[in-house]
Amino acid sequence: MNSTREVYLNGKLIGAVPMSGHDKLDQERVVQLLKDKGLYRETTAIQAIYRQAISFATTSSYLYHRDLVKVPRNGLSVAPFVVNSAFAIELYIKTLGKIFNTPLHGHDLLELFDALPEEAHSALQQHFSKARWPSEISTLENYRKAIEQMRNAFVEWRYVHENQEANEIQIPPMIFVMEVLHETCNSCQEYS
Repeated sequence: MNSTREVYLNGKLIGAVPMSGHDKLDQERVVQLLKDKGLYRETTAIQAIYRQAISFATTSSYLYHRDLVKVPRNGLSVAPFVVNSAFAIELYIKTLGKIFNTPLHGHDLLELFDALPEEAHSALQQHFSKARWPSEISTLENYRKAIEQMRNAFVEWRYVHENQEANEIQIPPMIFVMEVLHETCNSCQEYS
């Protein structure tokens, strides 16, 4: 294979690398190009998990706007929306755990949230008013209750085809929880 691939960083072409057809080798070539140009930056564990949370949240947003807002609605997108949203919320909470030096494991959103230190809870509450998504959630207690209602959504909705039912999910609070977590992680990681 003698082809080359253009490499872009932040939307700007920075060069091209020969492609071997072997993913690992091709990735190493791209990294080397970035290093040669002085553009390579190590990704921290916090950045990695935060970026993955953003990816799942972005997919949720896409599904919501494309299939769940417009009429006729596509009901087939509800489960993927819930699963992607719940996983994004999980990863955002775990991002906060890393920022505040609290290792977190598992999928139960309420257990993860409750394991966060007080500083993380305070940081979250500071972002309630900054959220663009309208919500009646204005206290940490109500925020926790919203998380409690979706605590097992990732597992339940991921396997809804096996059980034919899952706990009801309220989409607006789920979006608000996700947005507050996103803004808090974004704000906190700047200082970590």
